[in-house]
Amino acid sequence: MTTEPTARAGLSTPLRWLLVVSLALNLLVAGLVVGAALRHDGPRRHMEMGPGPFAQALSAEDRRAILTALRDRPGFGPPSREERRQAMAEVLAALRSEPFDRSRAEAAMASQADRLATVEQAIRASMIERIASMSPEGRAAFADRLEGELQRGPDRD
Repeated sequence: MTTEPTARAGLSTPLRWLLVVSLALNLLVAGLVVGAALRHDGPRRHMEMGPGPFAQALSAEDRRAILTALRDRPGFGPPSREERRQAMAEVLAALRSEPFDRSRAEAAMASQADRLATVEQAIRASMIERIASMSPEGRAAFADRLEGELQRGPDRD
């Protein structure tokens, strides 16, 4: 008896992009919150420049346009499963090395941070491009929504 291969279920490319962008934004916000907590300033002062309020102030149409612009960027895309596996394997190997190789661990973690920084830069560039294409009235409305988001602060319901 032969077994027919089944179609492999996976994430669509737009969904992968959405997850990558979402992860980047979440990691950036989490980093800002942790950094603020470690400085004992409280999160409010540092959160104002995070992507959360900007993303919330954008219209659904603007967010879709930014996501489309990110997808269309040449050479910009989610890392392959193999790339993610190799990057994490390097971090794990560095953590388990005896004696501990600090330089190797730093390099492995820096590589992942560089990837995240590339994503953040692309998000910022796409967001600025979208904002630049708005009419003066559209930018003013965006600024009003952003101001409202900032006034609500990070402890919103």
